[in-house]
Amino acid sequence: MKTTSTDSFFGWRMVAIAMAVDFFAVGFAFQSYPVIQLQLEQELELTRVMTTLTLPIFMICSAVLYPIVGKLLDTFPINNVLSVGGLIYGVSLVSLYFTSNYLGFILVFAVPLALGASLFGNLSTSKLVSQWFNEQTGRALGIAAVGVSFAGFVLPLLTQYVLMDIFSLTWREVYLSFGIFMIFIITPLVWFSIINHPKEVGQVPDGKKSDSGMADLEGEDWAISVLIRDKNFWVLSFVFALQFSAMMAVLSHITLYASEKGWASQAALIFSMYAIPAMLSKIIFGWLVEKKLDPRIAVSISLILQGLGIVLIMSANTPYQLAAIIALFGFGGGAALPLSNILYAKAFTPRSFGRARGLAQPVIALFQAGGTPVAALLYQSYGNYQVAFMLLASLLCIAVVLIWFLRLAKPKPQEI
Repeated sequence: MKTTSTDSFFGWRMVAIAMAVDFFAVGFAFQSYPVIQLQLEQELELTRVMTTLTLPIFMICSAVLYPIVGKLLDTFPINNVLSVGGLIYGVSLVSLYFTSNYLGFILVFAVPLALGASLFGNLSTSKLVSQWFNEQTGRALGIAAVGVSFAGFVLPLLTQYVLMDIFSLTWREVYLSFGIFMIFIITPLVWFSIINHPKEVGQVPDGKKSDSGMADLEGEDWAISVLIRDKNFWVLSFVFALQFSAMMAVLSHITLYASEKGWASQAALIFSMYAIPAMLSKIIFGWLVEKKLDPRIAVSISLILQGLGIVLIMSANTPYQLAAIIALFGFGGGAALPLSNILYAKAFTPRSFGRARGLAQPVIALFQAGGTPVAALLYQSYGNYQVAFMLLASLLCIAVVLIWFLRLAKPKPQEI
């Protein structure tokens, strides 16, 4: 453990590391799958529901573990949690190479991969960033979350046009490559580079010169019994549950939709076009909330833009029109991750962020995972995506109303 004080503030370095962790954590399991599923569906002769069920199962199983992970993050060093998660994640990716049927594939995603991703993921990195920042939390969390969207731009293109087209790798070999890289490169770097808390190097959040009031910056310690009785907890959980549900459902189906329109060769490009606007929105919305924009307004704008993108999908007549619409969709939905982390950190303090966010994740994931198979079932029933997309847009309208039930004045938690 480092204990030497230094004039060089390490907080922004931790933000960069958090960005990198999010890039690999989300990229290898989630962002590459919409491309891989095109090959997987044909090879294993899967139905549309079976093909798109992988990520919802993965999300639900990860979410079940989130309350435990949140407690671990509030108890143990963050680099320990991330490193153990990285090893499990890498081994799980390697094991996908050896799966020979759909059942084996799903089981790997549902158990070891879900465990690894829950430890090595955004909950851990958001906890890290919230330790290092207080006044600049919005900006820092927004920048850190860029890694998620950047993965959405890089990984689909890398998977389809480089690994599969140029190097002719099968989907199994793609996962094998990801796993080896995870085990031998990423995990060791995370272990050695993370500083868990500013006090380890004699610093305080935001790089302040004085450590007076440092305990106050970390805030109250919210008990689980208090959290589950708090109105803000449920408002935030349901709002972002609906927003993430619509986000995941569209991204899970958009390559399949593009393929059916005859745009299979542009499917990875169409999918990836949500990413760059999403990166920008993470920074912009994080900065706006930090600069005192009413967070309810920020969330409402995000939801409206995302919903407008969904409504416009069916109007696309060319792959490039669809790519532009997905970019609008991405700008709206991309703000969801930093806004959710910012609001949970502000409502329930950096000290209890891991516990609050982890406890909320099962609720969020239940909706998030449910949107994708529901959209698949509606597709199979109607033969097109129109009803499914309208339903997803309606969920966002409900979320716009719900966010205005958020209490902006944070109550002081009291143990009972």
